[in-house]
Amino acid sequence: MHRLVPRGEMLGMTTVPIDGDKPVWILQGSFGRATVNFISRPLVAHAHSQYQFLFKLGGSNGKFRVGADDCALTAERAICLNPWVEHSKSSSDGEPSLILSLVIEAPWLRQQLKLAENGTASIFPKAEVVVTPDVRHHVDRIAAAITNHLVAQDDDCMPILADLVTALGRDFADPALTAGIIPSGRPIDFRIRKAVDFIKHASVTNPTVAQVAAQVGLSRSRFFQQFRLCMGISPQHYIDWVRMSHAIQLLGASDKPLSDVAEELGFEEHSHFTRFFAQHMGVPPSEFRRHSVTLDNQRG
Repeated sequence: MHRLVPRGEMLGMTTVPIDGDKPVWILQGSFGRATVNFISRPLVAHAHSQYQFLFKLGGSNGKFRVGADDCALTAERAICLNPWVEHSKSSSDGEPSLILSLVIEAPWLRQQLKLAENGTASIFPKAEVVVTPDVRHHVDRIAAAITNHLVAQDDDCMPILADLVTALGRDFADPALTAGIIPSGRPIDFRIRKAVDFIKHASVTNPTVAQVAAQVGLSRSRFFQQFRLCMGISPQHYIDWVRMSHAIQLLGASDKPLSDVAEELGFEEHSHFTRFFAQHMGVPPSEFRRHSVTLDNQRG
């Protein structure tokens, strides 16, 4: 059974700050662990026996040192690390970075990619890679599932994770090792792709599931079924995740009053925004913003 585990606790619906950084969500299992958290502090040079994949979800770009190379973690570029590759992180410039980190056990990854058990560990030839549309699609899916606490109650998270790791192997691993990898069996429906694009661009209007369904010419029930089939999560959870991402960006990039932020995000009442934010982040937006300022001052 895989579960959402806050650091130092085993409560599925709680998040807590870690070492002065933002709240963290951790999914653990035989595969390794997947985390979504904000981080601004540097990380000392270290190495580990697992594969690691880093994706920026929001906030500042990240600066990493991988072996003798400097690597950037941006919206367009991810980082892939083979086992025992030394790496470190510099302090973030400006606001903290929101990062999805996958630390994957080698046996699980090799099984997922259908690789021989005794083959080379250096599966990924490049540490810094350009994120492909398919990988970004699966990154969005797993990030939405983790931050909506779905992993505490829903077994659908593991197929999403498997889809992402398969896409990573297909797009970034040594082709000589992974030529036989085929795309996941999850269907790609152009109407759902269109719906995802609509949700991303219309998040400030707080679209309902029915409105999104109408945009792509499907009934609400058919749209819900097809969206979940393609994305692995419900359309409402995806809408919530996109709105949360926008809220985080507004809170970190401006000093607008919270009432103005709430209005810009389509909330009729400030209290509704506060409740929505706290339910997803574990802290109210005022505390989140206050914590961000403290981190910025500490970096100076």
